[in-house]
Amino acid sequence: MLDESVIISDKLQRYAFGTDASFYRLVPKLVLKLQNENQLIAVIKLANQYLVPITFRAAGTSLSGQAITDSVLIILSHEWNQINILEKGKKVKLQPGVIGAHANRSLASYGRKIGPDPASINSCKIGGIAANNSSGMCCGVKNNSYHTLADMRIVMANGSVLDTANLLSRQQFIGNNSELIEQVSDLANSVQQDPELSAKIAHKYRLKNTMGYGVNALLEFSDPIDIISHLMIGSEGTLGFISDITYHTIAVEPFSAVGLYVFDDIQIACELVRKLADESVSAIELMDGTALNSVTDKLQDFIAVEQLSSRHAGLLIEVSSKTASELKSKLLNIERHINNCDAYLIAAKAFTQNTDEIERLWGIRKGMFPAVGAAREAGTTVIIEDVALPLEELANGVNKLHQLFHRYGYHDAIIFGHALDGNLHFVFTQSFEDEAEVNRYSQFMGVVSRLIAIEFEGSLKAEHGTGRNMAPFVEMEWGENIYQIMRSIKTAFDPLNILNPGVIINDNANAHLLDLKTLPKSHYIIDKCIECGFCESVCPSKNYTLTPRQRIAVWRNIADLKQRNKQGLLTPEEIADYQELLKSYQFYGIDSCAATGLCAQQCPVGIDTGQFIHALREQNNHSQAIQQLSATHFAKFVWAANKGLKLLASTVGVMGAKNTKILFTGLNKLSFKKIPMWQSSWPSGADSANNLVVHNPTRSTLILDTQANQQYTKKVVFVTSCANRVFSADQKAVDKRSISTVLASVLDKAKIELIIPKSVDNLCCGKPWLSKGNQTLAEQKAQEFIDAVDMASEGGRWPVVTDASPCALTLSQLKQADVMELSEYLLSYVVPQLTITKTSDPIMLHQTCSSIQLDGAKALTTLAQQCSEKVIIPNDIACCGFAGDKGFFLPALNKSALMPLKEQVPADCQRGISNSRTCEIGLSQHSGLPYQSIVYLLDQVSVSKGSHDFDGLS
Repeated sequence: MLDESVIISDKLQRYAFGTDASFYRLVPKLVLKLQNENQLIAVIKLANQYLVPITFRAAGTSLSGQAITDSVLIILSHEWNQINILEKGKKVKLQPGVIGAHANRSLASYGRKIGPDPASINSCKIGGIAANNSSGMCCGVKNNSYHTLADMRIVMANGSVLDTANLLSRQQFIGNNSELIEQVSDLANSVQQDPELSAKIAHKYRLKNTMGYGVNALLEFSDPIDIISHLMIGSEGTLGFISDITYHTIAVEPFSAVGLYVFDDIQIACELVRKLADESVSAIELMDGTALNSVTDKLQDFIAVEQLSSRHAGLLIEVSSKTASELKSKLLNIERHINNCDAYLIAAKAFTQNTDEIERLWGIRKGMFPAVGAAREAGTTVIIEDVALPLEELANGVNKLHQLFHRYGYHDAIIFGHALDGNLHFVFTQSFEDEAEVNRYSQFMGVVSRLIAIEFEGSLKAEHGTGRNMAPFVEMEWGENIYQIMRSIKTAFDPLNILNPGVIINDNANAHLLDLKTLPKSHYIIDKCIECGFCESVCPSKNYTLTPRQRIAVWRNIADLKQRNKQGLLTPEEIADYQELLKSYQFYGIDSCAATGLCAQQCPVGIDTGQFIHALREQNNHSQAIQQLSATHFAKFVWAANKGLKLLASTVGVMGAKNTKILFTGLNKLSFKKIPMWQSSWPSGADSANNLVVHNPTRSTLILDTQANQQYTKKVVFVTSCANRVFSADQKAVDKRSISTVLASVLDKAKIELIIPKSVDNLCCGKPWLSKGNQTLAEQKAQEFIDAVDMASEGGRWPVVTDASPCALTLSQLKQADVMELSEYLLSYVVPQLTITKTSDPIMLHQTCSSIQLDGAKALTTLAQQCSEKVIIPNDIACCGFAGDKGFFLPALNKSALMPLKEQVPADCQRGISNSRTCEIGLSQHSGLPYQSIVYLLDQVSVSKGSHDFDGLS
């Protein structure tokens, strides 16, 4: 029996899982969030017994509709994210829930990476990468999952398990699945003994090809186990479940250069690609003139954009090498070819090795798909198709696609792609609101399919998978004989057709026109969303309630139902469902959203779902009076909270932790969740700031006692966050001094005077009110802050610093204020004045979501790495989910967000660091380690420059 916790039957959540990155929508009847292989086997056996179709889903970033179902959807819990590095990084064993970028992060210290490099690698998971045979910009054909596969563990459609790395498992599988082994062997023999079929398959796989099953496995292997494991690559969950996969990794070449070259003739650009294909080029991205014009706002930093037209074509070229001298040699050869086309060259950004410029240039290319999405008319969706052509037909193919765009009215369509592989993506906007629009799309795709598959003998899906989008065209591309082989593969592996039916093999010629997703207007902040799912990997509530994509999808449904209800188009049952959905959304959509804004960092069109939730909270804000009172008398509220925590600490000492927890659980229920849920990591109240300082008679500021008699020429204005004024240091920490005292110690070593505004107790950045949807009060408190620090800094003469990254981010967003986050200040102003001896102790580092938004957490991370030889940044945690005070009132959000944390803490690790006190409370609770501000670590490992005494903590 499955535990109820893994079964999702709620209507709202089922609807939320009815979307993926494609333009289809199917609402599952049931969603199962399985935790291990045993549960999966049990479900598969039940599905066989009752003939219930099941679909596996990893991240749901697939573009062809292969990750949705109207039956049972199986998703992965966080337990499926194990990474095992083998043979000093030459191999890596990955479970299907591992995000691709996390696998590469684990391999980085070995100078290795996995071969596949899809554009969605920061979000997509290994299960999907393998099941779709995803490739990418540099991967080509040779480094995809098929060609870098070492071993695989598979759960078959009958529930049996095959581990190809285990000799006993292979032998048992052969003995227990003789019929499948025989069928696979017969299919391989039939292909290998037919010269015409063999030649056609080999010819087709000279290109990138994910159309249909990977029948090249029948041609290239003789061992049935090898054939089975390679057929699983690209099978899109229709043949079995990939429980883990072991890859042969590839070396990362440390020296790279990237250049951008724009030509006035697509033919010249494509001819250059053919010439460069014989050189050592890592990647060439082709971009047509319309694609270039879609990103001129970013492109103008590198080239003149005024003269760009639709007839132009750009090449983004990357060259990588093991050594600097080898790179230089390669560039000389490549530049010689480019110079031969100089007469046609209209603009160029010559090869650069600057990492920032390389990142920005690739960002421009990656931004083309979302640029179309951002500019599209509300209510339309963005469609991205993915084909591959023989390299010699590349220019001809682009020209003919342009002609089709014009004929069918897709005037905003753009073309870009991985030119070395002849792999083109074309992107256009499409409405599915009426029959005429659906017919236009149907006719267009029919013509395109014949052009690519028959005229050019190319592939209709190069790297995005067949899905339900291209299933009706598989036979057209491959012909009847090979299509029947593919049908036989499906029957051999899944005779009852329970695994993802309708995907890859589909008898309905109009399957690609069914269950089309509409994107109705619902709110100006989210109307641009294309539901790609890139946001989901960083969302703290992804394993708790909803992700940003799901919040948007459900709200769109609510908005659509609301409009139809106004028009009197809903039945009584639909009205009841609408009201239930609206009520449920309050918790699932609004209350449980951390509103961190991290989703905007990952979103291709920059949508901040947290800002959208803030807008909804503002509409529902029923506590204006209390919020106004807390803003006016903020110092008293902070004082009361501080005293309350000290009293609570005494209570815990008397009652014990267990009884205290029982008491607060009851109070939470009785107060309708107005009283928070107590956690053992709650600290006591902090010492009052005024007890640590003396008045400076010359200005309206305070100076710490430790610096009262010092006369330094450099100064800094410091405002400690309200959280550090309320909470004491972690009770398990070795160093329990206040953060102000620790900072004073560090600054004293650097000979910098610490200035604190006298009004510090009443100062706040405004975040508490902003998060509750009260923009007016938030801006009012932020302005009070700015006025106070402006006076203390003598009109901006001295830097102004706050110790909490959320405060620095909020002030930046509300007032564009120049208030530095503490780690940024320490790195820039203080560290150069210190001598640091790195600790050898491992340190857990939490990069707060606000630090990531401020500077990509570079200052915090760099400072940590200067203080410790071993800084550990855990995978799959982007935000702790504490979200201000939500960690007190909704601890389940914090728990869910940090679920993968404790298992990643090394046995010899004794502490964690970050730069937000409330985050640190939650991190301590769920890691078992004391977390503190990074300034504590810096004080421990530093002395004044020139000093020979080291008096830091041991």
